Amino acid sequence: MESHPFGERIRRKRLALLADDPRYSLRRLAARLGIQPSYLSRLERGAVSGLSEKNILALAEELGENPDALLALAGKIAPDVREVLLARPEAFASLIRRLAVLPDAERDVCGDTDALLTSFRETQRLGRVGSFSRNLVTGEAFWSEECLRIFGLPPNGPSPSYADFLALVHPEDRGKVEAARKQLQAKGCQLHYNYRFRRADGLWRHAKSVARSEADATGRVVRYHGTVQDVTSERQAQEHLRSMARFPESNPFPVMRVGRGGHLSYANAASAPLLDSLGMAVGRPVTAELAASVAKARETGVRQDLDVSVGERIFAIAMSPSSVWGEVNCYGRDVTEERRVAAGAGNDERCCRQLFDAAPIGIFRATTSGRLLAANPAMAAMFGYASPEDMYAHLGHNAGLGYRDPKRRDEIVRRLSRDGTIGSFENPYLRKDGTEFIGNLHARLAVSEEGEPVVEGFVEDATARKQAQRELAAREERLQNHLRNFPLPTLTFRLRDRELVLLSANKAAEALFKGRIGSCLEAPAGAIFDEAPEVYLALWSALESRTTESRQLLFRPPGATEPGLFAMTFVAAGPDTVMLHAEEITALARTREALRRVNDQLRGLLDHVPCAVYFKDPQGRCIMVNRAVEELFGRPAEDIVGHPPGRVHDSEVAARISEDDRQVMETGQAITVEEEIIAQGRTRTFLTTKAPLRDASGQPCGLCGMSLDITAVKTLEHDLKAERDTLASVLAYVPYAARLVGADGRTLFLNQRFIDLLGYDLQDIPDADAWMRKAYPDPELRAKVRADWQQSLGTNCRRVYPVRCADGTTLSLDFDVVALPDGRMLLTMSQIEDGDDRKEKPA
Repeated sequence: MESHPFGERIRRKRLALLADDPRYSLRRLAARLGIQPSYLSRLERGAVSGLSEKNILALAEELGENPDALLALAGKIAPDVREVLLARPEAFASLIRRLAVLPDAERDVCGDTDALLTSFRETQRLGRVGSFSRNLVTGEAFWSEECLRIFGLPPNGPSPSYADFLALVHPEDRGKVEAARKQLQAKGCQLHYNYRFRRADGLWRHAKSVARSEADATGRVVRYHGTVQDVTSERQAQEHLRSMARFPESNPFPVMRVGRGGHLSYANAASAPLLDSLGMAVGRPVTAELAASVAKARETGVRQDLDVSVGERIFAIAMSPSSVWGEVNCYGRDVTEERRVAAGAGNDERCCRQLFDAAPIGIFRATTSGRLLAANPAMAAMFGYASPEDMYAHLGHNAGLGYRDPKRRDEIVRRLSRDGTIGSFENPYLRKDGTEFIGNLHARLAVSEEGEPVVEGFVEDATARKQAQRELAAREERLQNHLRNFPLPTLTFRLRDRELVLLSANKAAEALFKGRIGSCLEAPAGAIFDEAPEVYLALWSALESRTTESRQLLFRPPGATEPGLFAMTFVAAGPDTVMLHAEEITALARTREALRRVNDQLRGLLDHVPCAVYFKDPQGRCIMVNRAVEELFGRPAEDIVGHPPGRVHDSEVAARISEDDRQVMETGQAITVEEEIIAQGRTRTFLTTKAPLRDASGQPCGLCGMSLDITAVKTLEHDLKAERDTLASVLAYVPYAARLVGADGRTLFLNQRFIDLLGYDLQDIPDADAWMRKAYPDPELRAKVRADWQQSLGTNCRRVYPVRCADGTTLSLDFDVVALPDGRMLLTMSQIEDGDDRKEKPA
């Protein structure tokens, strides 16, 4: 007996298991499977498998084998694959067609699911976004590792139930979460909702979720998916911005706001002396001088400055218009000393001031306690303020508010007290709008005119430089990571001392070389490819020509018994660097062979379908037909495939078929038609259904047609109609009332004498129920007649009953019932006149 792949495989695996476990003897294994040991023995010796799918699946489980592989070796298809094939033959045909045209150098069709899963987890971890899903039918839930981590749960732990999740939600937000869940269950939609939750460590956090529900074919919601993100940091930032808005109230300098009508709408506590001196109050108009400057600032959109004397003091008021509300913000500063110094200062001081104001870097002066004494416009702009005065109004009393971490300023003061100077000190700062930037600080500890220690220095905005450095490092890291995780084995060689040496190898190359490539780093390329000199010469060719070359070369990796065919690409990555990408294409041949087997199975399935099945391209040419098509037209498939309909049909039928094909391709909708086809000299009637085949983008790329021969059905229908017509013609002229009833109780025919006698037509009594209700209005009599009728079905009988006519009169009728062979019943009726000796009751 010749060997069979199915028997060889199970025998090899059983013997390997038997070496360690006596339970895998032939007799004991057959007993567990419920089959005869002799039959299992014949299978192992090469007999064709006749096992059922259930037995094959049980055998695969016992042996630890792949059930799909055993089913295929036994000439069967897995149930789930078969369901897909039968449910969507057009999708399966499209998949096979696309796989069949792959070029030899195409990469293996199998994807790296482990890499995809790792990428999914890493992406969620970096984005701090978790995902979840819940099956509303089975109750099963899934939380990603990042989702569990956000809630403080073990990343490898089980997904919590909905009740456990709801217990983590803040009691005040549970109603909102419940409402969102009900809305997702009620209809397919996408929702955004926020809630608070307590992590496993006891901390309350804020979460933002986006969820979408999924419905089945009937429209019932069966599952919903979503993402969750911890937005606690964003909420804290918003609270920080709100606290920044309260700074003017505690500012030691006057801060005021003038409304569109010229009334003072706000003034902080430090503005009280200025208001008292000028006679102003909140809610009342400002002075004429201040009103004129405010109006000019609003009209021009440019800041205006005004000096106001309050006794012996001078206040400089800077008016900055707000483009949003039409208000003007006024920031006051005591400039008495500055004005006094300015009055006596010379040209040198004016030049220094101009240099200070025009400097492209931020220059400042502040006390060690944090009070900002001076800042140039570049400094104010760097921190997002319209002017230095605007900066004084917000940060003048505490310069530490401009730091992301205010404690950093205390550290700077301590270092200045110790060292006297600081150079190139990078620190994160906060702009007015709350955004961050990196500043490079240069400062020294000096002494003011009053003998107090002050901090003087300048700040460079290093954000762009730091961002460029981060992007460059990230780009380099992404490139290296991509190269490390590139699915194809990649080796990088560099020219050193007139020899190409191995510089690096990715994970795929490590796997190809069975973990030995690491020891080959810095080794010459000639030693690595000692058995494959063509590869070594191709490396030098690519380096010297500075081009990219692709070749198919033989190479035997370490541990392989024989060389394999590899598609190799040689890339000159630099003047002294060349990269080698290698893809083994030996497996592609095995994939094509498996595809051929599946195609043969599909062909075998279609050849046993009891109707003509064919596939066509967009031009209407047949690309595949089953055996029923060949038998119908008496031609081999080679004489039909690749030709338009005119090859096997006359011109008129071919034109009609082409028009139907065009309609399916243009509309993308399936059609079903009855059509007559002349096949081998006979005209036959077919019920034809044509449906489009779609490509990956959903566009029609061909069509599938199925034609069922219904000639016999049509002939039978014609014979039955002729018989009914003949019977109706006969009954129309008989001298008594006649009613023909079908096997299902429908009224098939009433002659004119029946209509004249009782006044009912087909619309009045379409079936037995309507006849019973009208002819026998009395419930008791109707039940009696119905029972007698059911008992008499299929037999000849005679009955006498009173019948209510359409005009309300009652007639006694003599019923003569004849059972016809096809289940129909013919009822003839005659009226019983007074004095007739026939009795008015059932016989």
